[in-house]
Amino acid sequence: MSEGSTGGTRAQTARQTGRVVCVGGAVVDRLLHLLAPAVPGTSNPARAAASYGGVARNVAENLARLGADVALVACVGDDAAAPGLLAHAAAAGVDVAGVRRVRGATTAEYVAVIAPSGDLEIGVAAMDVLTQVTPDDVAAAIAGGPAVAWVFLDCNLTAEALAGSIAVCRAAGARVAVDAVSTAKAVRLPADLTGVDVLFCNVDEARALAAATGAVLTVGPDDGGWETELAAAAQRRGAAAVVLTRGPRGPLVVTATELASMNVVPVDAVDVTGAGDALVAGTLAGLLAGKDLPRAVGLGTRVAARTVISEHTVVPDLTPEDLLP
Repeated sequence: MSEGSTGGTRAQTARQTGRVVCVGGAVVDRLLHLLAPAVPGTSNPARAAASYGGVARNVAENLARLGADVALVACVGDDAAAPGLLAHAAAAGVDVAGVRRVRGATTAEYVAVIAPSGDLEIGVAAMDVLTQVTPDDVAAAIAGGPAVAWVFLDCNLTAEALAGSIAVCRAAGARVAVDAVSTAKAVRLPADLTGVDVLFCNVDEARALAAATGAVLTVGPDDGGWETELAAAAQRRGAAAVVLTRGPRGPLVVTATELASMNVVPVDAVDVTGAGDALVAGTLAGLLAGKDLPRAVGLGTRVAARTVISEHTVVPDLTPEDLLP
């Protein structure tokens, strides 16, 4: 995307909607693509690739490429990996002024082993530096730039940072979207999700949330309404809406008054890494453009489809035109 075309599109988007602040993971990704099905307990041949990732960073880059005015809030180390990560995000159009370098820390790293089918075989994360992000960082980002319409939080943050950041956003009048990230990290969310406008989670994460709060479900996993009940249980914790992702069967959108089952764009997956982040970004872009949530999620599924047919975590030639009918 050329500088001229990016600036023109962003100016139009900003006049309509304001800025998005993405808070959480900024990570160096190491991707190992297995050349054959994995065999436990021995060395497996693979093809290696490196890129930049992290849920918040990925969402921010996707949004920037889709034409949004977006800023990143995160913490990185003072190591050799940090400058490249920051330069890459800035080149994509992300404001990285809110990213702090922590003395003596190592920039977060994620290693993903990808099966020949394109599915994730195993992922390993070393992300201690992300615990340094605080609600004060979020407050500074909201106060220190253009008017903020949305704040996106990922559950790489600590439980204290999540709860405090949601409160900061409510006080500032910014709408809040949250991604659960993983089953282990989803339970960092506060029991009361009041102030969260959209919660993104998959079925396993929703089950972890339900178990953590002792939610009583009226149906079981063998019942056809199980996923709807899981999403509704998360929504009843106070979130205005829940987007429950279900892989190739498409997301489920649940609010206090609405239930919508969304279709996905059928594609032959190359690598599913980053698909969830792309869906979040496309959804937020749709909301910024004034779409209702189901239509915005429909845009998100299109951005996710472009991502899974690419070997890139974020599609480098993504443009605002990818949101057009």
